[in-house]
Amino acid sequence: MISKYFLGASVLIVNLLLFSSCLSSSDNNMEYPTDPQIYAISISSKTDTTSLLPGVVFTIDQVNGKLFNREPLPYGFHVDSVMLSLTGSTSYGFSGIEVTLEPDSSYAWSSSDSIAIPRLRKIKTTAPDGVTSKNYDFQLNIYQEDPYILTWKKIGENYLNSPVESQATILYRDRFYTYYRSGDEIKAVSTEISDTPGWEAVDDLPGIPHTLRLSSLITSGNIIYALDAATGAVYHSPDGANWSIVQTEYEVKAIYGELPNAAAGNILLAVSHDEKVRFARASNDFSDIVLMNDLPANMPVIDFTAMKVESKTSYASKFIFLSGGNTTSDALNNDIWILQEDGGVIQYITSKRPDGILKGSSLFYYDDKPYLIATSAGKNILMYSDNYGKDWIKAEENQSFPENFAGRTNTSVVTDADNNIWIFGGISSSNTQLVDIWKGRLNKFALD
Repeated sequence: MISKYFLGASVLIVNLLLFSSCLSSSDNNMEYPTDPQIYAISISSKTDTTSLLPGVVFTIDQVNGKLFNREPLPYGFHVDSVMLSLTGSTSYGFSGIEVTLEPDSSYAWSSSDSIAIPRLRKIKTTAPDGVTSKNYDFQLNIYQEDPYILTWKKIGENYLNSPVESQATILYRDRFYTYYRSGDEIKAVSTEISDTPGWEAVDDLPGIPHTLRLSSLITSGNIIYALDAATGAVYHSPDGANWSIVQTEYEVKAIYGELPNAAAGNILLAVSHDEKVRFARASNDFSDIVLMNDLPANMPVIDFTAMKVESKTSYASKFIFLSGGNTTSDALNNDIWILQEDGGVIQYITSKRPDGILKGSSLFYYDDKPYLIATSAGKNILMYSDNYGKDWIKAEENQSFPENFAGRTNTSVVTDADNNIWIFGGISSSNTQLVDIWKGRLNKFALD
């Protein structure tokens, strides 16, 4: 007689054997991923006391097989080894990773091991299938020179015919235009952007009044605007040469420039209305002028310097800055004004007053921050703001002007699309017109 317990045990053993066979068959038929690509990379190190490494963003160029950080680490940064984390397309990761260190040392690497990051040159990843592989060149970029050295060089001089009583230079349609008063005439020259500028005379300038206030020149789209100092009329030019008067509904006291948070062509003005001076917003052709709130009495309307600020990193940081110049009562402006449109009203504050004299100062926007050229003891000082004008910091020695840079006021400063600063002319300490050109560039851009 066969025990019922024996039969039950036999059935259980057979089922276990069949189940085990199914598992074995399933494992044998499983298809492992064939993608060997790296999809994320991060590094860290206990010796990184400033915690810079976790924030490094790597570019993964799958087409050319390159891993690198576009924004270099600071000048002088160094760590001997790091923990490296590589992420694949699935949770399987990689079946193998091989690294090559300089000079020509290759080995199989485990993610639990640290790696000599200054020597790492290549990474070879093998997909979970154990067959498909991909090679990457690796580069950890670190600034090899101080990126914040601002190098200045003199580009040219004496490019205007004497006499020169006043001058202003603008960037218009990828060319520099310098307008200058010579005797009873307004003349102009232009050149392409170049380290060896070839200045050409802009002939005749039909329609331009000889009393045009050169300090009021602005560009908006493809139009140049300026005010007539004698009549207060607005003049415009569609090509830099031909000028004509613009009929306006209100008397325009000042043209501050394009509002950075408005539609293209919206220009901020100061206008007279009912015995008051008010802000106004004009369309690009000045056919439509919308009145806004009153202008503060001590804000400049003549001979100021203006700068439009549109931050690349902060959407809300859109301003117009004003410095120097004179008010409607002809008093000197001793403040830096920060203007912003909010709901059809111009909000305004003043900066903490910086060192130096603001009369004849020049504002310009560079490296995503406001800069200011002021004067102190007959020399120019360069200042910048890290908080959009709230405070101003004197630039360090590595950005100061060279010894042969003559102190000046009322200079024209232009920044171009290639991250160059151009300084044109100005008035010397002896009250003579300077006719020279200087070019500056931060080392960080020269290393691109």
